[in-house]
Amino acid sequence: MGEGFVVMQSNDVDIYYYQDEPGPVPVEQEGEQEAETSSEDDKLQDLPPCWGLDIVCGKGTDFNYGPWADRQRECLWKFFLPADYQAMKVSEVAQPGEPRQIQAFELRMNIIADATIDLLFTKNRETNAIHVNVGAGSYLEVNIPMTVGENGYSPTIKGQLLHVDTTSSMQYRTLLEAEMLAFHVIASYPRVWNMPQSWQCEIEVYKATYHFIYAQKNFFTDLIKDWASDSAPDIYSFVPYSWKFKILFHQFEMIWAANQHNWIDCSTKQQENVYLAACGETLNIDFTLPFNEFVPTTCHTRFSLRAEDTDMRLSLPECHPSRYPLLTLAKDYQNIKLPPDMFMSAENQGAPPPKPSKSRWRNITHAEAGWLDCWSVPNFLLIIDYTWHPIYPQKADEQLKQSFSEMEESMLSALRPPEQSSVPRYTSTSNSAAPSRGPTDPSELPPDRLHVEMEMSPDSQILLYGPLLRALISIKENYFGEDDMYTDFEEAVSSPVLSTATSSGLGWIEDSEQKEGSDAHPLDLRPWDITVLINLYKVHGRLPVHCSSEGPEGPSGFLERLCFEMKKGYKETMLQMILSPIHIFISDNYQ
Repeated sequence: MGEGFVVMQSNDVDIYYYQDEPGPVPVEQEGEQEAETSSEDDKLQDLPPCWGLDIVCGKGTDFNYGPWADRQRECLWKFFLPADYQAMKVSEVAQPGEPRQIQAFELRMNIIADATIDLLFTKNRETNAIHVNVGAGSYLEVNIPMTVGENGYSPTIKGQLLHVDTTSSMQYRTLLEAEMLAFHVIASYPRVWNMPQSWQCEIEVYKATYHFIYAQKNFFTDLIKDWASDSAPDIYSFVPYSWKFKILFHQFEMIWAANQHNWIDCSTKQQENVYLAACGETLNIDFTLPFNEFVPTTCHTRFSLRAEDTDMRLSLPECHPSRYPLLTLAKDYQNIKLPPDMFMSAENQGAPPPKPSKSRWRNITHAEAGWLDCWSVPNFLLIIDYTWHPIYPQKADEQLKQSFSEMEESMLSALRPPEQSSVPRYTSTSNSAAPSRGPTDPSELPPDRLHVEMEMSPDSQILLYGPLLRALISIKENYFGEDDMYTDFEEAVSSPVLSTATSSGLGWIEDSEQKEGSDAHPLDLRPWDITVLINLYKVHGRLPVHCSSEGPEGPSGFLERLCFEMKKGYKETMLQMILSPIHIFISDNYQ
């Protein structure tokens, strides 16, 4: 790292170290006598000795970390605390008269002024960064047990970051804004060094605004690849473990860029972007990352997302020709008096009208700034099952050969005669032919599988604005289609050739030599097998029109149920849709 890597710097740091001198364990007394003679001082003496370090950081505090720094930490850890690969012994309880035992070492760091946290990593010798600004009052607590129980020991890390403002080194810099981010990590180490470990991470985010584009997937993938070990898997040092994540958002906004063909204005002021925002009161995300097997062929994980009181909001930029007609239409339509049976189905016309919704938190999606509510859903459920083929360091070519040899073996096995004991079976020819294959076709590899289930609770309400449909189509292409790599307005003007060599995630390439020079491994181009299932129940829709406050309210509709299923492979796509009866209501006075 040249002249060095600054992990931490600050203008003012106060350090307070404390350690109690252990006293003897008191002799146990009889129950009645103990009740008579016990006092507050005696109860305090029964507490274990304290051992800890308190650090208070003042102004100018800056933390820097990343994959390279973590590898140096690992080297230092192995040098000063080498593993002995022996089973840990259970700590014996101190007997009366013996010195008391220190139970844990406690580290606490308080930040009493604004600070910055930089997460640095590299790709193709270019430095990328995640920059985080945190406010005064942020803290970190680490508890390291000094005793071992029957099930091992469990260190914990917890803390909170206030007034979080996160940006990235991509051209589209904005990432996350939050009023508070609290985290709690619990690690469980068994007494045997290579027994399964369990790590739990709970994160709570309050009043968060997250700006999401698809190119961030590649950005964070580069971070994970740089952080992961580049050495070949070793069974002698393998330790099975699993990560369990629970992320809870309280009052959130997730903003999606919805420009056509994923052209994005990355300037910081007066952005000319169309945005769709998913806003809600709560969002729960649960998933587990299992690493319990040594070099498995496939890995599987399941993501569960549950949201309550979710709204979809639309925003058009000042330069958009439909902005002011849309705002005028929304204003006129909100001023009319809707009948109480507007949102009821034909079977429930006599039911009471829905209760008016309370005002909800908004950070960016203010109505005064031109944001319009388009869709309201009481509850939303999204389940993602993902099965993928991991690529191991220094074993990619071996994995590729093994995949093709296995496929070739399975295809030729049906053509071979039945195996007999007197006739030897030679399979080395087919297996040895795999390494000498010419250019491999990634479409022949077994696909990664993705199964998505989305379900919306009944009585969702949608306003069918014209620009909403075009924005949804752009979202489909920008995040799930061929326009997933964005193009910045300014860079497209200054440079007609854009490269994907860096983590900025720009995907528009005009130079044919760059296309031919791409050294992507065939395993990185493995095909997908995607299944999508969407269920909607009792959807109430309205078509806003210009009308007076005493005139008709315009067409409305009610959809009892919609089921959509898609199965997409490399060579074919199958679609299926089931619609229950649709009721359309048009006022008699409407023309």
